[in-house]
Amino acid sequence: MPEFTGERVIPGLVDSDLFNEHLARYRFAGRFPQGRTLDLGCGAGYGTCDIGIDVSHEALQDARTGFPQARFVQASAETLPFADETFDLITAFEVIEHLDRWVDLLSEANRVLKPAGILLVSTPNKSYYAEMRAKTGPNPFHRHEFDFAEFEAALYGAFPHVRIWAQNHSSAIVFAPLNPGTSALEAQGDPQPESAHFFLAACSRGEIAYADLYAWMPTSANVLREREQHIARLEGELAQKDEWLAQMKADHAKLHEAHEKALADVIARSVWAEKASQQVRERDRTILDLQDEAEERLTWARSLEARTAELETSIAAAYSEIERLGHELHARTAWARSLEQQLETRTQHVLIQKHEIEDNKAAIAHLLDEVAAARKSIAALEAERTLVAQSKWIRLGQALKLGPTL
Repeated sequence: MPEFTGERVIPGLVDSDLFNEHLARYRFAGRFPQGRTLDLGCGAGYGTCDIGIDVSHEALQDARTGFPQARFVQASAETLPFADETFDLITAFEVIEHLDRWVDLLSEANRVLKPAGILLVSTPNKSYYAEMRAKTGPNPFHRHEFDFAEFEAALYGAFPHVRIWAQNHSSAIVFAPLNPGTSALEAQGDPQPESAHFFLAACSRGEIAYADLYAWMPTSANVLREREQHIARLEGELAQKDEWLAQMKADHAKLHEAHEKALADVIARSVWAEKASQQVRERDRTILDLQDEAEERLTWARSLEARTAELETSIAAAYSEIERLGHELHARTAWARSLEQQLETRTQHVLIQKHEIEDNKAAIAHLLDEVAAARKSIAALEAERTLVAQSKWIRLGQALKLGPTL
């Protein structure tokens, strides 16, 4: 069974007055030609004859269990899953105020009704409802509430023929035999429908013949007795609540005492907590300083890492250069050794040549001596030639072209 929230009427979970208030609308609907009927927002299904629809899966499960003779469909009143002109009578009791698209309920009902079919729609009077809920506030389940003028205008906007009844919970003096034959009702119409508790309207594309005043007296209609029983139940509940209140006061006193002890403990702990908080704040400052120092060291370490990387690159380059120079030194050492060997060979040659030069110098000195002697001989000969040339005999022979030419 669905949970009773105070909004959806569930038989057995609401008091008889509230249930009869809702059941009376279905009794009123029985005054109209039935044919094929559709119940919009059927809830627990207690008023459904043929087909009922509701958006609540849980409510429909309960309806199918309680009223297996009817058919129940999960659907929205704003979008009905039925063909045009299917139903003779549609009931929509306390549904329209729960919808944002309430206009679609009226247009969809018009679509699926037969030409002479009737929509019976009810809703609470906005003005009366606001007064009734002044202390508790607006109904959180209602999306749009109507006063009389707006309700009438809305219905005429969808249907050409509309009749509106005022529904009130009225007191009456009832004379009831054990086995009544006929019934007689002496009552006046409502001259001020704007002040009604609920509005109930019949809407149709055809003429609406029924316009009677209707009152339903349930078997539990002894209002005074019911109120006395209700008062007795309330008094019993009050006594029970007084006992609960006394127990709650005793519990409250214990709780207050425990609260005072807890408060003293909290104050002591607060002092300790304040000291601890001060220590934590000091530690936080130390941590922040250490974090700053760590950040500086990290920055330095990062720069050192970068410098180390540069040095490693330089060292690698140096090792490469050393290796190259090693190869070059090895080559030059071999070359030097080769030169050294060549130098030794050449030194030996020089020594040989030196000895040869010494020998040549002695020969040259001898030759020079010979040249000097030859030069002296030549000079002597030249002097003799000069003397001969100056001889008169030689000059005479030259003149006579006789003798040697000097």
